[in-house]
Amino acid sequence: MIQHLPPPCTNSINQKNSKKTKTKEKREIRYLTRTDMAEAAVLSAVKILSELVIRNAGYLHGVEDQVNWLKGELEMMQCFLKDAAEKQSENESIGKWISDIRELAHDADDVIESFILKFDASRSNLGAFGKLIHLPSNLYHLSIVGNEINSIKAKLEEIERSRVRYGIQNLCEMRAESSRSSEDAGEVEWRRRLSPWQKDKHVVGLERDVQLLLDKAILEGSGGLTVATIVGMGGIGKSTLAKKVYNHSGVAKRFDVCAWVVVSNEFKPKDIVKELMPQILGTRENKLAVLETMEKLSLASVEEMLHERLRGKRYFVVLDDLWDNKHWESLASVFPDEGRGSRLLITSRNQDIAKHARYVHKIKLLDSDESWELLKKTAFIDSGNEYICPQDLKSIGEKILKKCDGLPLAITVVGGLLVDKTPSKAKWEKVLTEINSHLGTKESKVSKILDLSYRNLSPELKACFLSLSLFKEDATIRARKLVQVWVAQGLIKQEKGESYLDELINRNMVRVKDMSKNETVKSCQIHDLIRELSIIKAKEETSFEILREDSKSRSSLHKPRNRAIYCSSETFIHSIDKNKHLRSLFFHADGDKKFDVDPSYWKSFELLRILDFEDFKLEVVPDTISELTGLRYLGLRNTMIRNLPRSLGRLKKLEVLDIARTRHSMQVPDVIWEMDSLSHLYMHHHFICEAPLRLDTLKNLHSLSYIKMDYLILEHLTQITSLRKLGISLFSTKNVEWSSPLKSLVRVTQLKVVGMLTKVPSAAYFPPNITCLTLVRTTIEEDPMPVLEKLPKLVCLKFKMYAYSGQEMVISSKGFPKLQVLILHTMDNLKNIRLLGLRGGIMPLKRLEIYKCPCLNQLPEKLRSMATIVNK
Repeated sequence: MIQHLPPPCTNSINQKNSKKTKTKEKREIRYLTRTDMAEAAVLSAVKILSELVIRNAGYLHGVEDQVNWLKGELEMMQCFLKDAAEKQSENESIGKWISDIRELAHDADDVIESFILKFDASRSNLGAFGKLIHLPSNLYHLSIVGNEINSIKAKLEEIERSRVRYGIQNLCEMRAESSRSSEDAGEVEWRRRLSPWQKDKHVVGLERDVQLLLDKAILEGSGGLTVATIVGMGGIGKSTLAKKVYNHSGVAKRFDVCAWVVVSNEFKPKDIVKELMPQILGTRENKLAVLETMEKLSLASVEEMLHERLRGKRYFVVLDDLWDNKHWESLASVFPDEGRGSRLLITSRNQDIAKHARYVHKIKLLDSDESWELLKKTAFIDSGNEYICPQDLKSIGEKILKKCDGLPLAITVVGGLLVDKTPSKAKWEKVLTEINSHLGTKESKVSKILDLSYRNLSPELKACFLSLSLFKEDATIRARKLVQVWVAQGLIKQEKGESYLDELINRNMVRVKDMSKNETVKSCQIHDLIRELSIIKAKEETSFEILREDSKSRSSLHKPRNRAIYCSSETFIHSIDKNKHLRSLFFHADGDKKFDVDPSYWKSFELLRILDFEDFKLEVVPDTISELTGLRYLGLRNTMIRNLPRSLGRLKKLEVLDIARTRHSMQVPDVIWEMDSLSHLYMHHHFICEAPLRLDTLKNLHSLSYIKMDYLILEHLTQITSLRKLGISLFSTKNVEWSSPLKSLVRVTQLKVVGMLTKVPSAAYFPPNITCLTLVRTTIEEDPMPVLEKLPKLVCLKFKMYAYSGQEMVISSKGFPKLQVLILHTMDNLKNIRLLGLRGGIMPLKRLEIYKCPCLNQLPEKLRSMATIVNK
């Protein structure tokens, strides 16, 4: 059975009954002492000033000294911020001083970004006499930026006088003596290289709970529909326990279909039904077509649709994070009870939900032994499945655990603070001291510990963490999207993205949901308490706001810089004020209606870098989108757009354009080539073009998918010299020699082919350095293995959804010299896999996964021993 996997948690857990609700826990977080620093804001301003000096040094005549002075002053202020944060509890005026620094850094960022955009715009609009025209224009912009820097300088001088008055010291000069700053670059890089898989193994005290749930509720012999509930406080491990039950082998064998959905406080019954539906459809059904049909139906109709699909099946459904009785009552009628032994498993913090259940499992807090076991697993590196704690740290660790009260989320976050290449008594004592100093009030201990974990992040990691506030509650966040948002915000370089995400995971601030076959993070989630922390901190640090589409939710910030809008009306009612400073804008649908945005709206943005409409029912992108000249990231995935405007080509700084999985065929004009800063271009299989797209100017493009070969000038593909990942669509391709340019793509390591392909081309036609190949719906008729086994660097090979229509695959003795992962998914005709002439070992295969290949009954023992086979 192919199961829709729930979000993996980084810890597991067995914990104590509590009547605290999620609402109360969130309220407690808001009472935290404000100990945050303006480091992230200052860091951002320093980076953009550095970019200005490096990129435009030749055009800074007259103000270059001022720019360098401002950069140096802000760098110096970073050294005072740590001391200021520690002293602000003694003097409220220091808190105001920190806020002034943060606001000044934001102003500097705005001034320089505005100058760069205006300067670049004036250069791009030049005619034949461009150089002559450009000189006075440049002088005009230089005069403005010089005056604005002088204004900032005056504010900085006043801030410096206040610093002396408050006795704030330069901690950079004492860094060598400070254990808090002892992590050198090598230590940081070591932490980031820790495998996220290591954190996914932290399971403590669940065995008995899993067995109880299976025996008393899920696998017990009752013939009717049984509802079981897991209840407990936030962070206690309800989802973790449900996940262990969901993935149990006995569950896969017993039920016809399994499905998992997160309900959350943002209860949207139609969205919940739509998320469940694809998980119960047959493999041959067109899931996209079914979802498109559901879009047009009423809530009652889609509920009836799901009800009918579940009829006649023995199903197991997990409703994770159910908040309210009325939410359950709204969903209950969807699930038919036909005496087939179907099961529902609900997780909730609300004890009242339990009255609907036949079996209630109350999770308890970890005892002292389990707490110590979990701390060891999170604070120490796995050494042969033994997490060894030096004897001199044990007593300190036990004191730390007393502060955690057996709550797994608190323990794992503290473990993330303590993890070190060379654990030291000084560091553990410092963490204990910091916990003690922040747990002296009646506020939630877990909230305090989360706050402490945030404060111990580097400025760069703080900034990355705060970006999580832009995403919806319980959202599944694609790892590559998160990294691209960080890059677009100017927080990090692309090549550092994966390591920064890994570090947040290893600190247990972010949890892995899905891993790719090459063991990198594919998608992630954050616990709702940690998300709440990111929202609170982002509001304080980055002028973040959440607006909902009602009259009571207007911008209250003087200069908002990051915003998430939750819309519920068909026409987005907007204000054009307070937009000029915005850098990031995310739209989230807060209902089931289509949306429109007035074209004039976009003229009010001057500095916007990120605009995301993913999963938003937007139908039109207006021509005025071209006003967003500083845009780096444009997310239009899974929208209802039918046409892209030609004006899109004016977005010269755009680095990411995501128009994948749109709900209609999209008309794409031949303007992509004009956006020569593009690094990542994600398209839909069924986009339409009037003529082949020109792409030869995209020298910075790293990722391209899915490009329809009919709409591509093939020789241009070879001119995209930075390309690493390529996805091509062969749907409706008409006699195109699509494979001919691939052999010239020397940097491409990942290739995905979607669409009809009767025969694979010769191995010589593939990119020479390809390591990962995925074939989807290709319906290849001839055995592809004799060709593919000749690819010398291939590490991962995936066949998905009828990729091969033949009955046999044959692998020779010298085939696949480096293959480690082989995935065979939904191939109805495949009966036999043969290995020829293999004497000793076989290819260096580490993972073989076989899904829904019902006729495959001949598999060599050497492969069977390592295979995961699911045929339901």
